[in-house]
Amino acid sequence: MNSKGHKFFAPAGFFGRRILPVIFLAPLCALLTGCPHNDYTVELKPTAHGVERTLKFYRVDEAFPSNELAAISQVYPAGAVKWESGTNYVARGEFAGAMPKDIGGAGSFTNYVTSLGESGFYSERFRGEDDLAARIERQFHAADQLTDLIIGWSKTEFGHERGYKKLRQFLDEDFRSDLKNDGQYFQLGAVSELSNTNAPEEFIARFGQYLFERGYVKLVDAPKLPTLIIGGGEDEAVVPDMVQKLVAEKMKIPASGPLPKSLAILTNEAALEKSWEKYLAGTDLYRAKHKAWEAKVKTDPKLAEPKPGEAANDLFAGVLGFSFDFGNTPDHLTVKLALKNAPDHSNGKWQDGQIVWEADLSNDRPLPVLCYASWSNPDEQFQKAHFGRVLLEGDELSQYDLWRSGLSQPDGQEWDGFVAGLEPGPDLKKKIEAFQVNAGDKADQLEPGRKLLANAVQPGVNSK
Repeated sequence: MNSKGHKFFAPAGFFGRRILPVIFLAPLCALLTGCPHNDYTVELKPTAHGVERTLKFYRVDEAFPSNELAAISQVYPAGAVKWESGTNYVARGEFAGAMPKDIGGAGSFTNYVTSLGESGFYSERFRGEDDLAARIERQFHAADQLTDLIIGWSKTEFGHERGYKKLRQFLDEDFRSDLKNDGQYFQLGAVSELSNTNAPEEFIARFGQYLFERGYVKLVDAPKLPTLIIGGGEDEAVVPDMVQKLVAEKMKIPASGPLPKSLAILTNEAALEKSWEKYLAGTDLYRAKHKAWEAKVKTDPKLAEPKPGEAANDLFAGVLGFSFDFGNTPDHLTVKLALKNAPDHSNGKWQDGQIVWEADLSNDRPLPVLCYASWSNPDEQFQKAHFGRVLLEGDELSQYDLWRSGLSQPDGQEWDGFVAGLEPGPDLKKKIEAFQVNAGDKADQLEPGRKLLANAVQPGVNSK
């Protein structure tokens, strides 16, 4: 049993026993514990110069931590953070460009206003780690450590067998590589679940295909695959039997011949766990974990002494990219962005005149929480007066606004004057294409704007 009461040991664990149930039950365990956590609501309202940001926050079941309150106060104007009632606080401020790191992360909010309309762009990362290379390196390192432990344990149990050298070679090469790939498959499955409701089903299919191709599962075992990956089911002997057959195969033991008595431990869960714990108790990994506990227990007498198996559990969690610290409830985040019209692009939900995002700020997320949106609002009156209809909207208007905002002041003024002098008619497209700024070397800078307008003009449509 690990420190949280979940049975999980590495030799059988790698082959699928109780892997996904542990992951899926984590949120439920956290919910039932009711541990204190922070709740944040970010409300965004575009203004003429940027965005008004209102942060409402509180601590569930206790007072909001003073150090976190001080950190939030530092990134808002003086006096902007106020106590409302109980443990509830609110902070308000207007920002342009970079968003304040009030919750942790980085973001930006930009409005572009031109004579043709306005466009806006919002993107913000909340906490999490965006250094994927560092995360993968940690996962691979954990996989190497776990593989070395399994090799060491296998030597104590099967090292005397004639075919052990072949088994060791398999563990040191193929198994080591497969364990690293398994961790990445779990991460990919978790990433896809962020936006794909069919992610669990697709993950089983992808991971199952990988197990087939690598020889861990035979075609005859296909009906047992869901039990292998998800765990549970009526036939709890599925995984141990498959592990035993796999080990025998790697040791080149004929399927028709008798199995060495030493392999019986693979189908005896109690004996297997006892052997695994005994081996781990003598490893440097566990000694280091126990030494750390000895230092902490001096100030925390109630801290439970770690069991040997927990050291390997930590490594297995590292391979998959999550932790077994189920007692902590993650902070919760809600972001609301008010807009005049539905966004052109966003990963949030459009409802009642605003985009809404909701997420848990968990350290186990495969990717940081990311909220993004882009939108545009054409100036219908201006465009109809000069083009005969709304010529640019949506992505085309956003592209135009971005381009126009990048022009120098003299070029921008000259271009705006030209556009303001256009009128609907059969020569509209020719007039747009013929426009040149006074400085000939600046002509290339006008090409994007000219092209957007000229391509949108339709003969016979843009007329009085």
